[in-house]
Parts: sequence; structure tokens; C-alpha cells
Amino acid sequence: MTLSALPRLFCSSSYQVLMVSFVPIAATGVGAILLIYVVRYISYKLSVRGKLPIAPKNEASWWLGHDYLVAKNEVGVEYGRWTRMLGPVFRIKSALWQDEVVIISDHAAVKHIFGQAYTYIKSPAFQPVVVKVVGRGVVWAEGEEHKFQRKMVSPAFSISAVKKMAPRVMTCVERLIQRMQNDCKNGGVFNMCDYIPAVTLDIIGTVGFGYDFGPESPEGKAILDAWHTDVALFSSFAGFLAPIVIGVAPWITKLPIKELTEDSTAKKVIHQVGRKMLQEPPNLDGTDMFSILRRLDDATLLDNILSFFMAGFETTSGTIQLILHDLAQHPDVQNKLRQEILAVDSSDIDVIESLPYLDAVTREGLRLHPSARDTHRIAIHDDMIPLKNPVTLSNGENVTSLPVKAGEGFIIPFLVLNTDPTVWGPHADQFIPERWLKGGSNPPADELPRGPWGNVSNFVDGPRHCIGWRLAVQEIKLITAAIVKNFELKDTGATVKKFISPAVQPFTDGKAAYLPLGIVPIHH
Repeated sequence: MTLSALPRLFCSSSYQVLMVSFVPIAATGVGAILLIYVVRYISYKLSVRGKLPIAPKNEASWWLGHDYLVAKNEVGVEYGRWTRMLGPVFRIKSALWQDEVVIISDHAAVKHIFGQAYTYIKSPAFQPVVVKVVGRGVVWAEGEEHKFQRKMVSPAFSISAVKKMAPRVMTCVERLIQRMQNDCKNGGVFNMCDYIPAVTLDIIGTVGFGYDFGPESPEGKAILDAWHTDVALFSSFAGFLAPIVIGVAPWITKLPIKELTEDSTAKKVIHQVGRKMLQEPPNLDGTDMFSILRRLDDATLLDNILSFFMAGFETTSGTIQLILHDLAQHPDVQNKLRQEILAVDSSDIDVIESLPYLDAVTREGLRLHPSARDTHRIAIHDDMIPLKNPVTLSNGENVTSLPVKAGEGFIIPFLVLNTDPTVWGPHADQFIPERWLKGGSNPPADELPRGPWGNVSNFVDGPRHCIGWRLAVQEIKLITAAIVKNFELKDTGATVKKFISPAVQPFTDGKAAYLPLGIVPIHH
């Protein structure tokens, strides 16, 4: 044997030895993985969570679980149907073979989860998406960072701050009425999606920056055009699937794909305007958010303004449009509200905001039209969630609390909480503002959902309740009052449904961002 043959022989022999050795090692590895999976599966099935009622399996897609059924139907329909069938705590199968998720609308459980906001955080998998859309503001922040930002941002939404914003809000509302009077002077059918998103955008621009984001401004037009595109995109199958895929594989957001690497249009516009304003002297009256938040570092200031911009613009506009549709369908309610408004000085903002029937209409509209379908929370450590009512497990056992392990997720459906017939009565799904008046049909407040305002779940509760709820309520009241005072709203008979896109928006006959209402000017 030559010396040159030794390396080949050695390599060949070593390869054979390695292969012989690797086979049992590989088999052991695969066996260990399978054993871990089997043990995990059995452990889950024996746990309380694994014995909770589950939505009908024959309704779940083999790869999209129950998620697609929830998404393709109108907001709240499937969650509500399953809740009536299974009770306020149950499981659904998730898309792409992820772990099953528990749906919770038990009031004691929801109060506990919202109250422990730093134990039940928003899903970390979606943080890259949040950053692209609204940046690293208070909406994105968790834990100590959230506590710090919340403390710094809160003064911008105090009672006194929002009260100072009111004249600016009213100026935007008056511009809306003037625009509608010009467009609708002969009456007819008009798309409210051409008007309401524009005024809420104008309001947020005014109170956020003291800057004109009206529909005729280049910045306002760019954001509104992008919003129409986004509504159509989010309502598509791709819009449904994309966030799920990102949740399973967050690294996808780092791929060099233009749609993933570029910031949203709104983020670009807001940051551009904000950087320009940072070079200018502060607003002397200091009543806009930008001025109040200038004590933050520049990046955090811009991202928080962006967060408020998106949250206040899309969410509030969707709710207002659906309230106007309710009023068009209930002319008796509309007339009663109009008479209340006409009987007072409508130029006095404090008077308008304190009108009892307008308050009842606002509460009822928020109850029936929360701007989000649900909120997803994940536990970061083990906990025990109390239940208001016992839950019967698959083995017949009744439990009064739900043990939770770190990493387990929950979905809290807002509309189910707001329309639970065991709480709100047999007409829970109907638009009845009178339920909020003295002597109305609502049960005592401690039996209703918790929140900073109105006993509705829309604004969440606890340390992460919606910081801008006062401004949202103010916008709803002032816009609704001004429109009802100046126009008679008529139902067109079109089929209007609510879908998430990305906030709750009206769809008519399948068409996104379209809400046709008959508009008849009222001449005073």
C-alpha cells in the first residue's frame, strides 16, 4: 500500500464508522423529539386548558384552523355563536398548526387579564409589524418601557388637555359640515367613507401637530389614499394570511422585500412633518400633543404621535360611520336626538358634550361597534385566572379558575363582551340608546364590562386602557351632533356589514370603505 492511499483508506474507514455510529444516534434523536412531542401532547390533553370546550372541529380548516372562519365572516359572528354554544371560555384551532387559543369573554377573567397588563402582554411575534406601522411608541412598548412612556404621555390626554383641544376639534367639524353642505346641497346618496375618515384625520392632525391634514392638503391626501388601499388589502385573503405567517415566522419581516422593509405611508408622512416641526420654535399656546410631548426624545415623540394618529384616525372614523348608519335605520332615534341638539346652544361645546341622549347614543354606538374585533394576550409567567361562572370540562369536572402557563395565549373578543345577552338582556344586539338612560334596561354597573368610560370593553381596562379615550368620545359626540343637526340621514336599503380592515370598517355589498347613506340638508 502506498502512502498516498492511506488518506483515502482512512477517510473511507472513518466515513463507514461515522455512518454506523450516526444511525443509532439519529434514531435516538428522532425518538427523543417524538417522545417530547408525545409527552407534551398528553400533558396538554390532561391539563385544564386541554379539556376546555372546543369549537366544532368540522368547522375548522385543516391548515387555517378556525381563524379563517372568524375572518371571513362579519365581526363578532363566529365568536358570538360559539360563545352561545360553548360558554364564555372555549378553545379554537389556530391557523398553520399553531397551538390552540382560548377565547375568553368571562367578565371576571377579562378583568383579571386587563388588570395584570404586565403579565399578559401583546404577542411578541407581531412587534415587527407594529414597529413598521406605528413605531416604538406607547402602543408598542411593554413592561418598564411602557410604564415610562405612559407616564410621559398621559398629560397630553388629561381632562384639561382634551378640554383645550375641543375648540380645535370643533373647527375641523365645522369644515366637515361646510364640505358636506357644498357637496350635498341638492340631497342624494353619498358615501360617508369620503367624509368621516377625512374629518377624523383632520382632527388628529390639528390636535396632534397644529397642522393641516385636511383632505385637500398633500399630506392628508397621501394618507387617505393609502388608507383606502390598506382597507382593500386587509380585506383580501393575503391580508388575512400575512400577519399569521409573520406570527409563525417573524424573521420574514427582515427579508429584503419592499413591502416588508418600507414603513407605512402614514409613518413616512408623520415623521417627515414631525422632523420639520422639531426645527421650529414650540407652539406658544402648547395645546397640541406635539408641544406637550416635546420633553420626550425626538424618536419616541414622533412614534407616539404616529401611534395616536393611526389609533385616533381609523378607529374613531369606523365607529362614527356605523353610528350614523344606525341613526339612518332608526329615524325615531335620529329625530329625538336632533330635537335635543336643536333645543340648546350648539356652539357651546360643554353643553353639547353633556347632552344626555347624545351621551346614550354614543355609548350605544360604542357598545355595538368596537373598533377592534379582539385583543390577543400572552402570559409571560404562570398564573391563575378567576372565572365568574364555572366552566364544565370535557371530563365533566367544573372549574372556577383557569391555570395558565407562561407562553399560553388568549383572545378577548370585544363585541361578545358588549353584546352578551346574559348581561345586556334579550335585545343585546339591537341599537337601543334608551338602555343607558335613567330607568333603562341595563343591569348595575358592576355587572357590566370594565373600562375607563361607559361600561363598554372598547377602551380595555387596567394599566393599558386606551389613553386617548376622552378625545375619541369627544370626536364621536361633536361629529355626530353636527351631522344630525344639519342633515337628515336616510337608509338606502343596502346591506352594510362590519369587517376588520385593519380596524372595523363598513363594507357594503362586499365593497370596502363604502357606506352609502341618503343625505337631505336641513335648512334652519
